[in-house]
Amino acid sequence: MNKLFISFVFLGFLSTTLSAEMIVDIKVQGIQRVSADAIISISGLEIGSELTAEGIQKAIKQLYAGGLFENIDINAEKMGNGVKVNINVKEWPIVLKVSFKGNKKIKTKSLVEICQLKEFNVASESAIFDAVVKIRQAYEKEGFYMVNITPTITEEERRAKVKFTIEEGKKIKVKEVIVEGNYAFPDKKIRKLMKNRAKYWWPWSGKFNKTEFDEDPLRVINFYQSNGYPHCQLVSADIVPVGKGEWANLRVEISEGKPVYFGNISFEGNEFLKTENLKTRLKFKKGMLYSKDRLSKTLEEIYGIYSDYGYLYLSIDPCETLDSLSIQETVDVTFKIKEGIPARIHKIDIASNLATHDNVIRRELTIFPGEIFSRKKLIVSQRKIFNLGFFKNVTVDTRQASDSGDIDLILNIEEKAAGQASAGASYYPKYGIVGNLSLSTPNLRGMGEYLSISYEKGQSIENITLGYQKPWLFDSPMSLGFNVYKSTTAMSSYNLHKIGGNTTLGFQVPRLDYTKASVSYTLENVSLAGDTGNLTRWYLDQEGIRSMVGFGLVRDSRDNFLNPTTGSRNSCNVAFSGGIFGGDINYHKETFESVTYHRLFWRFVLGMRSKIGVINGYKSEDNVPVYEKFILGGIGDWGLRGYRDWEIGPRLNGEIVGGNFASLFTIEAKLAFDENMYPLIFFDAGNTWPDFKSTNLQNLKKGVGAGFRIEIPMMGLIGFDMGYGIDAVPRDWEFHLQMGRTF
Repeated sequence: MNKLFISFVFLGFLSTTLSAEMIVDIKVQGIQRVSADAIISISGLEIGSELTAEGIQKAIKQLYAGGLFENIDINAEKMGNGVKVNINVKEWPIVLKVSFKGNKKIKTKSLVEICQLKEFNVASESAIFDAVVKIRQAYEKEGFYMVNITPTITEEERRAKVKFTIEEGKKIKVKEVIVEGNYAFPDKKIRKLMKNRAKYWWPWSGKFNKTEFDEDPLRVINFYQSNGYPHCQLVSADIVPVGKGEWANLRVEISEGKPVYFGNISFEGNEFLKTENLKTRLKFKKGMLYSKDRLSKTLEEIYGIYSDYGYLYLSIDPCETLDSLSIQETVDVTFKIKEGIPARIHKIDIASNLATHDNVIRRELTIFPGEIFSRKKLIVSQRKIFNLGFFKNVTVDTRQASDSGDIDLILNIEEKAAGQASAGASYYPKYGIVGNLSLSTPNLRGMGEYLSISYEKGQSIENITLGYQKPWLFDSPMSLGFNVYKSTTAMSSYNLHKIGGNTTLGFQVPRLDYTKASVSYTLENVSLAGDTGNLTRWYLDQEGIRSMVGFGLVRDSRDNFLNPTTGSRNSCNVAFSGGIFGGDINYHKETFESVTYHRLFWRFVLGMRSKIGVINGYKSEDNVPVYEKFILGGIGDWGLRGYRDWEIGPRLNGEIVGGNFASLFTIEAKLAFDENMYPLIFFDAGNTWPDFKSTNLQNLKKGVGAGFRIEIPMMGLIGFDMGYGIDAVPRDWEFHLQMGRTF
């Protein structure tokens, strides 16, 4: 330990002097690296100032605080009409070299960085101690709780060689977690709250983490205090070695205290919202076990509903009154509310949009300057902007705009790359290897317009497509798009050729959030070629000019169309081909689809889809085109994973001809740990039948499996799935490659 020494002569001198003496000179001795002027400056002593015992003590503290000196001796001697102060110091040696012995689990290079004791640093006792602590913490983080670290210092000419000898020991493994003092909740429940778990049969279990063990008891206490036991306290938390080996038991003892229940619930100060309305937001009721979490969630709900009406300056004080005199200890809660005045929006600023015009963003807004702020409208606006598809992120900041409480909204935009161009080859289970060349601009001229041209060529497919879409026509919430195309696709027993185009007019449905309607017209020439075989009796009716009008209605409230975690997408599409619209091919087709997403816990998301399709002719003698009938299997709009493409459907003489009615159900559970990639597991079930009367939902083909989705720049969303067909003959695993979202 450092020794502080102040001359007894000097102390006696000061104690017998009637008044403090003036400093007439200051001398510094024993210095090697630090300048005398620096030491005098740090000490705070000055020539011409009065010398006191308090001043000497303060000078010593300040000099030691710098960590440069091993010993400090300050004394004074009489000189003329004052005193001469002598500051004698002994500097710590400096580090010449740092070495380690016995370290196997952590490399020397890493330990040098961890201990932060480098060449030419001061080799003080505190620096050495801090280095040992940091090394120990690093080992404990790796599970080596029994590590022993011994520092050795070899000094030559005030230069120190520091050597750390490390006995790593073995990683502690948790044999058992012992919980004591718990009566309200079983041991199994308490153990699940802790990050340190006992050893089980799987290899990575039973590892001890000291950092987590420091937090484990707090997790248990927080759980109790959030579930009706606010008086719960930690009694002890110990690591109990088992034998002389690497095993240890973790022992946690708690004192639960008496359970506490919610009592009477009341509201004060609420004028804008009625008490009955606020009660619907309660996450607890009288008689339930007291819970801080439920109380906090209730506050969030109340703040949320008020913010929907612009009350941003709302103040809520949940006053709790404990009644411990009754048999059952209760807490009465009174929400004391100060509503304030609603905030209006002064202006909306858009920031960081380098390529996109402000108007493209502003036209998606459902909240406007001059209106009372609404959190609900802001969330809708934010989601609509993000789902345009060419922004990485959209965040919102606010600032007060006036003394009356008006606010400004600042939309911070993070843009994606404006255009995509690619050339290469892809593998599709349906078509094999397909070469492709494409150019697309999802935000043409920064106006949100979409232009694309693509060409695909493979052994069984050839497509060329030119497409354009203007999302706002004449600055109104209507979109107009068109596609012209020529395609050849090899089906199971024939080749399908199409040449034509379509145009689509879409518009927002007034007063319905997230809802759009569309009308489209398609004109194309359709021909079939190849070995039609058993399809001869349909062949002539399925070729010719197709003139088709379609109507669509979709409500899409998904939070992210590439990786949804909440919301839903419900759609209805109806198509009328031929009939009063002319052409050679006559039928009507209806599809209905509902997809919902639910956040379960942490990053786990459950998605569910149901889809129904119906196709029929206008008259009983009309033949429905075989290429428009429903065939399930593989991937695509009617994909059923675990089965080959075009495998599920009615057959004629062994050939798939498709059905007039189809149903498909899908359940997916995914871990959305990144916005651009996620793993998933799935269950698909579906089938198709010749008509609605022959439908048998007990005869669904089922498939299960796992997959992975990743968004690749310049290519979009790509999926890899392995599916197992439960009802396939023969049963086997099928690999599926998906481009874009189908669910």
